[in-house]
Amino acid sequence: MEYCAPLYQVNSSGVMPIIFSTSSLALPGTLARFTGLTALKKASVALNPGGSFYLPFNILLIAFFNYYYTFLQLDPDDVSEQLKRQGASIPLVRPGRSAATFIKTVLSRISVLGSTFLAILAAGPTVVEQITHLTAFRGFVGTSILILVGCATDTARKVQAEIISQKYKNIEFYDFDKY
Repeated sequence: MEYCAPLYQVNSSGVMPIIFSTSSLALPGTLARFTGLTALKKASVALNPGGSFYLPFNILLIAFFNYYYTFLQLDPDDVSEQLKRQGASIPLVRPGRSAATFIKTVLSRISVLGSTFLAILAAGPTVVEQITHLTAFRGFVGTSILILVGCATDTARKVQAEIISQKYKNIEFYDFDKY
């Protein structure tokens, strides 16, 4: 069940698309510092936060990396094969190629929602900064909230699993080998 857990999450890729996007947008600035090329300097100014192309490129890169990372993390053919080996199936969907197609369709649709969610989280502080001209939101962006909620949810799941396992340890099972 742990393997298929991200299938029911709207954002199965976590914060990774935002990290990849910001790293990609910072690349021209880094290269400009090392090479001194004026074209790279102009590109880095336009792609820095507050630049004219920062927001649209950031959103496009987040959508691309979210889609790519989701399908990299959860290969529909592999998930379909795992379900088939375990004897599990998706209701009203035949095992095998039909299940893989169904999973691919679901992941594509969920990726659109996840990309929208991540784009709002990443672009929200930038939009507020551009409207209000305050830079107070730079240290507290939506990605840190996403990381905090993810860690809290993961910790709560682990604590709940530990509590359940403690209950099972206290149960005495009938030993058929004794008799």
